Amino acid sequence: MGGDRMTANIAAMLAGNARRFGDADALVFEGRRWTHRQLDEDVNALAAGLLDEGVGRDGRVAIVANNVPEFLLLSLALAKLGAVFVPLNYRLAPAELRRLLRHARVRAVATVPEFAGLTESATSGLPQVRRFALEPIGDGWIDLRGLIEARRGARVPDAELDDAALQRVVYTSGTTSLPKGVLLTHGNVNMNMHAQIVELGLRPSDRILNFAPLYHVGGTDLPGYAVWHVGGCMVLQRRFDPPAVLRAIETERVTGMVMAATMLDMIRREPGTTADLSSVRWVIYSQVTSALFAVARELFPNARLIEGYGLTETCSALTYLDAAHAQTKQGSVGLAVPWVRVRVVDADGADVPVGESGEVIARGPKVSPGYLDDPEATRAAYRDGWFHTGDVGCFDDDGYLYIRDRLKDMIRSGGENMSSAEIENVLADHPLVLAVSVVAAPHPVWLEVPVAFVVGRPGLAVGSLVAHARQRLARFKVPKEIYLVTELPTNPSGKVLKRRLRELRPSLRPDWAYDEARRG
Repeated sequence: MGGDRMTANIAAMLAGNARRFGDADALVFEGRRWTHRQLDEDVNALAAGLLDEGVGRDGRVAIVANNVPEFLLLSLALAKLGAVFVPLNYRLAPAELRRLLRHARVRAVATVPEFAGLTESATSGLPQVRRFALEPIGDGWIDLRGLIEARRGARVPDAELDDAALQRVVYTSGTTSLPKGVLLTHGNVNMNMHAQIVELGLRPSDRILNFAPLYHVGGTDLPGYAVWHVGGCMVLQRRFDPPAVLRAIETERVTGMVMAATMLDMIRREPGTTADLSSVRWVIYSQVTSALFAVARELFPNARLIEGYGLTETCSALTYLDAAHAQTKQGSVGLAVPWVRVRVVDADGADVPVGESGEVIARGPKVSPGYLDDPEATRAAYRDGWFHTGDVGCFDDDGYLYIRDRLKDMIRSGGENMSSAEIENVLADHPLVLAVSVVAAPHPVWLEVPVAFVVGRPGLAVGSLVAHARQRLARFKVPKEIYLVTELPTNPSGKVLKRRLRELRPSLRPDWAYDEARRG
């Protein structure tokens, strides 16, 4: 940065941290450690290497990887250059990934050995997309670790950016078959970091454990980057693994983490749990039952247990339940985080009375400005300066928010959100399918799974329907049960009554069901 000019560039925090907290841990991963000084050095070296490879201002680089340090280093190096990163879900099918790579107009894609085959398939037919390796892969891949070593000691100035500068495009399933690319700006991410710091009381001594996928705002922004903003440390794990989580909490003296309800249950079931978890001072989760709340309280005796609610479009948390009401307001997602306003409105946009349900809407500097190249979806979701979440909620007398239902009919499975409409469109493309409806069914581990009700022409074989789905959908989106029915229940206007299907399901025998034991 030159002179007294200011920049909204999120990477600007690195140089200051290198001076203030130089020798303190910034990042820990599988025995590797970075101090704040080393993190700053590696990001600068990688930025210099990327410039050598032709990646500069506004260039878009996709990442298809689980949690590795180079994922974070690359995201910060791209920010430093004023380039944009596009994190993609590695559980998608090659055709789905290819569609998103095209839509985002990326210039390069970075991956790890585990997903090299997937990435090669997804980039076939896209010769203009260069291939970067976050971890060594071999011939045909540009090794980012090699770029760092080759340019070690280089310094790259932070690009001068304003709040509106694009930092990231995050794809999220909507209610149609096409995922939407959520635009997150440097201003959004900065304000989210500030909100997380205030809400969680983050400080230099904090050490967060991060196993949430980095392609999701749960990994990068909850609180994610914010722990570095205050000079703290991120203990990164490739994926969620209960024994490794328990070891890390004890050995690294972890102070906070985000943990899905299913993960809390898996930690509880871990045999012979004797790890010292007393260092944990906050745990963020959602949709935790009363029984699981009691388990969490027992596991983490010194922790603030935080029920939260947020969306990709709000750069993670929109509301948090405060410590004083963690028990008395159980079931509530709490109050709006700093610098955000939340309302509950009717179809005309008017506030509904206390206790009555309506759509949750929000605005504030951490709310995304819209969707990539999708003016129609942007207009539909952003009206009169407010983002319409598509979720149904209500306020109580004290102003605490409760989420009651989902207008979008999303299915939440094992930490992933999926659109029932996307699955329906794929199944409906089978030549013998007349009508189809997909609903969420409760699951003891994954919270919800998709199940399909299908009206077919004579001769429809359920096996061919499963094979059709598996060819076109990521495996986690393939329905776990399929019911062949003669008709779907509808209202007078012809809209399928999904609630009725959920009610009918327990009394029906599926024509096909996923065998959990055999994984097929």
